[in-house]
Amino acid sequence: MRRKVMFDISELKNNTKEFLDIDMDISFSLEDLKDTPIKNTKNIKAKGKITRLSNILYHLELNITGIMVLTCARSLTDVDYPLDIFIDKNIEDSEKVDEKQLFFQNSLDIFSIVWENIVLEVPLRVVNEDAEFTKEGNGWSLVIENERNVESPFSDLQKMLDMEGKR
Repeated sequence: MRRKVMFDISELKNNTKEFLDIDMDISFSLEDLKDTPIKNTKNIKAKGKITRLSNILYHLELNITGIMVLTCARSLTDVDYPLDIFIDKNIEDSEKVDEKQLFFQNSLDIFSIVWENIVLEVPLRVVNEDAEFTKEGNGWSLVIENERNVESPFSDLQKMLDMEGKR
């Protein structure tokens, strides 16, 4: 079941408030993390505000901070990866936005917006600072471009010509 982080926007609709403050901790379940490279999250905080721009248009400004726990590409150990995301988004009060219903009567659900922005911040690869870099293994070794000994494809021909010249 999809989680919700709901905000009552009735005060914005009635013009009794100019904006709604957001200051909250957000946690994600194992179900939320299931199909992502994120192993865990720590101290995810969301701070910002929701402003009404028109009858059907709202503006969300949100700063998300915290830590994602990812897997090191070399050592397979856990790596804490810091998050600092700023969201600046207009949201239309329509039936569906990107196939996800964000508005429910007088409430706005920002969970999917927060989650999508966190997933977009996942790097392709993360390496623990303490992970050792292996330069050789069973049947392979790292070759650095300027250390490589490359024989000319014509070296065998040159050897044959040198041998004929000595005769």
